[in-house]
Amino acid sequence: KKLNLFYAYKTEKGFKNAKPYLFNNKEYSCGHGSISPDGKRVYFASDMPGGFGGVDIYYTELKSDSTWGDPINLGNLINTEGNEMFPFIHETNQLFFASNGHVGLGGLDIFVVSLNNIGKVINLGHPINSRWDDFGLILNSKQNGGYLSSNREGGLGFDDIYGFKLNNPIITSTKIIGITIN
Repeated sequence: KKLNLFYAYKTEKGFKNAKPYLFNNKEYSCGHGSISPDGKRVYFASDMPGGFGGVDIYYTELKSDSTWGDPINLGNLINTEGNEMFPFIHETNQLFFASNGHVGLGGLDIFVVSLNNIGKVINLGHPINSRWDDFGLILNSKQNGGYLSSNREGGLGFDDIYGFKLNNPIITSTKIIGITIN
């Protein structure tokens, strides 16, 4: 079964009118959506034809007629021959994602890249990453804490959710220090 993305409108009574994205397809997956803070761009992972590897990260933009534009691949500085998944776009326009195609500690590792000036993709290192699969990072607006998923040793199930605190914000041009996983 393939993953599909849907969008809905929030009302006082909850979400309504869930609609599938036009680019959902029974031949490939589209999943792991992350909406930009302004609500005008959605980042997602897909194994649609024409990518660089198994699963790539794409985005689509909300058009003035309230429809979504065609998917745009983020390119080979972010996407590799491996899998890039679980994008999270922070309000600082930093893209966090998991990859097994960039050099890492093992399995899926979590990386960050600034979309203001796409350059070096940075591995968040230990203790965010382990030799197991680490993915699904979200970060609060102050960049002093967040959550991630991992199947690392010591968990309670197969994939567990871990909270973390940061002593310093994550800045894409410097090494990340002062991370505590709990």
